[in-house]
Amino acid sequence: MEPSFSLPAELTVYTVGELFPQCQVWMHADARPGLPVQARDVTEVDAAGVQLLLSWSRTLVAGQRRLHLVEPSDVLVAACAALGADGLVRPHHPAIEKGFP
Repeated sequence: MEPSFSLPAELTVYTVGELFPQCQVWMHADARPGLPVQARDVTEVDAAGVQLLLSWSRTLVAGQRRLHLVEPSDVLVAACAALGADGLVRPHHPAIEKGFP
């Protein structure tokens, strides 16, 4: 499944305001049931970034679709795990299954 959207390196309170409207358009334009998002380039993430991903995920689930993070970076995996949102990355990152971080 080829990603149609890539997360930026910085997924923080400083970028989510700009990213949110872009993704609303993208989510409605790409009708696949499993929506792939390339996540390997994320080098900085905070609670606002994780909250944005949770919001997208909930929106997609409400429409019987799902968010699929492709190759989530270790930084993104750690942030999601620290904030109790490791379900976003669990099926996509083998380190989560080993108890990382």
